[in-house]
Amino acid sequence: MYLAHATSFCSGVWRPVISRLEGLHCVAWDFPGHGVGPPLEPPFGWHVFAERVLEITEPGGIGVGHSMGAAALVMAQLADPGRFRFLLLIEPIIFPGPYGREEHQLSLVAAKRKAVFPDRESARENFSTRGVFERWHPQAIGGYVECGLVGDGPVELACDPLVEAEVYRGSTDHDTWDRLGELDVPALVLCGAESGTVTPELARSQAERMGSAGLEIVPETGHFLPMERPELVADRVRRLWEMFG
Repeated sequence: MYLAHATSFCSGVWRPVISRLEGLHCVAWDFPGHGVGPPLEPPFGWHVFAERVLEITEPGGIGVGHSMGAAALVMAQLADPGRFRFLLLIEPIIFPGPYGREEHQLSLVAAKRKAVFPDRESARENFSTRGVFERWHPQAIGGYVECGLVGDGPVELACDPLVEAEVYRGSTDHDTWDRLGELDVPALVLCGAESGTVTPELARSQAERMGSAGLEIVPETGHFLPMERPELVADRVRRLWEMFG
């Protein structure tokens, strides 16, 4: 079972999901420019994330990805058909064209993000009081504080704000949307009903283009479904494992 994280985060955010998957072998890793992943310097394209998936995974597994991580799993599967037996895709960042690097609100905000904190506890307090984290499971916040920050005294974000901004700029610079019909494995697309990142309408279009994909819209949930509803994600993972494992 391979679990791929979203932009700016790290493998640790999967902890509340993995803790509910006792008995299953789970592998979560840090993408380049994130956590303890390989260093990454702008400019770069999203192919680096798909390449990392191919480096980490073995053929025949089940892929579970969130946001950028979900897109990277799809890109890896397209590059190496048969890499996965099934894909659980949580709001994959796969948009229709036109394609190209684009400066937008997320990249502008990321480039100015506060990157240094006095210590991990200060960082935890900062994150816990910010809107995007308010519905996160405590284990997910704890995992992010542990692996998403580097340093022993003052700590700083492992994902440099300039790297994060470049990831967002590249989110519209890959043509994966045009190739969704080539996806050769069954998939399930999960989407938060309240998400403004991948809306339910977009998720429905993604699943329809895949041809062999189911769709589930999760009520009262935003874009950060694995961190907000880890019990639901773990339940879907276990069901898929029972079917395809």
